[in-house]
Amino acid sequence: MKSLTDTYTLKNGVEIPCIGLGTWQVPDGEIAYRAVRDALSLGYRHIDTAAIYGNEASVGRAVRESGIPREEIFVTSKLWNTVRGYEETKKAFEETLGRLGLEYLDLYLIHWPNPVGFRSRWQEANAETWRAMKELYKAGRIRAIGISNFHEHHIDALLKTAEIAPMVNQIRL
Repeated sequence: MKSLTDTYTLKNGVEIPCIGLGTWQVPDGEIAYRAVRDALSLGYRHIDTAAIYGNEASVGRAVRESGIPREEIFVTSKLWNTVRGYEETKKAFEETLGRLGLEYLDLYLIHWPNPVGFRSRWQEANAETWRAMKELYKAGRIRAIGISNFHEHHIDALLKTAEIAPMVNQIRL
């Protein structure tokens, strides 16, 4: 890697910048806005947020007001643990886009494989969630779909029903 704009190419051909600004624990409002705005002005082109971070609105505002063409900024967000299932995932995705004020996401991830509220049926819940994400991906609303914090047995369970394999496992514990 030589610069902040160097990329990896995912299996579907989408290029993801090697380095990104993570916004975990960055408070919503002026702090999140300035952090993203300043990172973009310094050359960052990958911005990572999540519904649970509570800062999607400020992140999106900074992306929109950056003066950089949207297609040059890679935006990742994540579906939170309290949301699983087909309809619930689609609704949460629309809420994320609404908060961000964007027309599409570059990468959307299932944030955690086995949340407390779904322990007795996590495999089924993830399969239905993944089905919704696959449809959003095929409709062009998401450029790449993936998972976060999944171990091998979580991935194996998902692949039993997945038509499309995850393109990213963001953090492997």
